[in-house]
Amino acid sequence: MAEHSRLINFEDTRQFVKLLKTVIGSFPPRKLPLQKAIEGVVDLQLAHDIDVISDGEQRADMIGYFRSLPGLGIKPTGPYVRSRVMPWGDLETFTKLQDLQFVKDYLRSKNREDVKVKVSITGPITLGFACACNGVEHYSGIGDMRLYSDFAYALKPLVEEIAKTDCYVQIDEPSLAIRVMEAPQAVKIVNETLSGLPSSFYEKGKLVVHVCGSLTGPLFSDLMGLDTPVLSLAFGAPNVRKNVEAISKSTLKSHGKKLGVGCVSVQAKKKEEVETFDTVVQRLKTIGDKIGEEQIAFLHPDCGLRGTGEDAVEPILDIVALSARYLEKRQ
Repeated sequence: MAEHSRLINFEDTRQFVKLLKTVIGSFPPRKLPLQKAIEGVVDLQLAHDIDVISDGEQRADMIGYFRSLPGLGIKPTGPYVRSRVMPWGDLETFTKLQDLQFVKDYLRSKNREDVKVKVSITGPITLGFACACNGVEHYSGIGDMRLYSDFAYALKPLVEEIAKTDCYVQIDEPSLAIRVMEAPQAVKIVNETLSGLPSSFYEKGKLVVHVCGSLTGPLFSDLMGLDTPVLSLAFGAPNVRKNVEAISKSTLKSHGKKLGVGCVSVQAKKKEEVETFDTVVQRLKTIGDKIGEEQIAFLHPDCGLRGTGEDAVEPILDIVALSARYLEKRQ
């Protein structure tokens, strides 16, 4: 896939393809008017040579963005399931699409249309579970599989709309790692959201499913059933460092998938707590040795940066960029 990049082999540097750098999506909310906040986040990513950028999710958290989805009501604790969940009647009113267009226009104004944009969509399992935890009506309860299938059906037109653009789509499903339901059932529901997308969208590697959290070998194998060319995983924070033991080159290759590698923890609250360059490079070496450089699609921080300390964000982006640059120079 031409738009994928490859992590160089640390022992054999004869061949090299540029490593793509991205972020998971969110940044700490900026105390600025919305458009100025988005512009600031975009400028920050451009300054750190991020190849596939996001709008920084400056309006809300990953659940709050979807409060307008038909069937949801609002409580002080957040959205809850009030009636049957349905797709939006008018997608143009959805704020994610409005912010996407703003970012594309802003990049055009800066003559940076070469930069790719990614839109993060909270997946049906995570979104359904979070909303149902605030209350659930119409369905029999939080374990009703119809609830999650309806969320998948409701999100599907949004994913299809973004796929019509020249943008990446990332489905965020942390709940797949915390076992909200059995993994095969969860994979089946997520695939309902992903079904029917153009084959070219898959072939270009523009669809990503992000699963943060700790993995086991069996869960990693189950995730291969996701209908996506790229699976994004975390390896930096203490609770996910053993994820490298769960991943397998043969499993990835046999299912035609690549990895987005979360190489830096986002748990730092101040810049002094950010992991060192040497630590991250060694981590990448271990991952490269385990699965092979050809299976790497992106480098990125472990997860979203919403909860990261503001003065730690730039050092984290620095580490991602420097790690990629260091590897590139070894060719």
